[in-house]
Amino acid sequence: MAQQLTPLDAALQLFAPAQESAAAQSKIKPVVALSLPQEPDRKQKRELQKLLVPLMFLLRGRDDITLVQSSSSETTTSSLEVLKDGAEVTTVTTEGELKQHVTKLVEQIGWSPDCPDEGQLHNYLSPINAEELLGDVAAFTATTGQRDYVANAANVSAIIWHAFVEAGRPINWAGFYFVRPLANPKETDHDHILILGPFMGKPACSRIRFQSGVCGAAWRTQRISDVHEFPGHIACDDASESELVVPVFDKQGEVIALIDLDCPKKNGFSAEDERSFVEVARVMSEACDWGNVGLPYTQP
Repeated sequence: MAQQLTPLDAALQLFAPAQESAAAQSKIKPVVALSLPQEPDRKQKRELQKLLVPLMFLLRGRDDITLVQSSSSETTTSSLEVLKDGAEVTTVTTEGELKQHVTKLVEQIGWSPDCPDEGQLHNYLSPINAEELLGDVAAFTATTGQRDYVANAANVSAIIWHAFVEAGRPINWAGFYFVRPLANPKETDHDHILILGPFMGKPACSRIRFQSGVCGAAWRTQRISDVHEFPGHIACDDASESELVVPVFDKQGEVIALIDLDCPKKNGFSAEDERSFVEVARVMSEACDWGNVGLPYTQP
């Protein structure tokens, strides 16, 4: 299995080596130039990660700016410099608060596809520690040798919940639904149904039909900023305002479970959260034996 990139390595890959003057390039479109030590030591790498990774939501997936990097033996502190029309317009360094960095960058390069306006900003100012979350999920399932999907889903639900709590992010439900074949489908039924699995939060809907609510909407990844605007939303908890649903696939590419997260605030989940939980779903898929999930469910 290919080794997963660290968040820092993934961020650095987006910055192309500078082939010409950043000032010259900025006459075509704005340039964000990363300057870093030639051979950063451990402390410098930590500082670089602290600077760069939290800001990637403003830089990723954009064709209206150019990202370049350069390194020098004379550089001791990493920095991001924005250039426009051949001149430097602002610089952010490892000093200062994240919100200050965001404000300075947005003033010069605007918002991004990940964060199109200030409504999503709170998620990025208090991000969950995705690297730690994924590490905990992978390590826990590996070290215990537990492959029962119910047991693993229970512990992963707790890991997810506490990742949000530790980040100071609001969450009111985190858990799993399992896709089960129906033993006695009615004429109007799909041949599968979602059955409640382990979770953290208030009591929830015990079964959800295909095309019902956010979870039942084709059982695909859904990041809903306002659940009240989603047709057919099922209000298991009246406090829920936004929702993130990510499918877990089996080896044949069939959906066998869903990770479901609810937030008591609108715009409660970011594009970065979505990417993180797609990876959590992949780890869960590989860490569990899913045979019993295919047992037919007899509906009342």
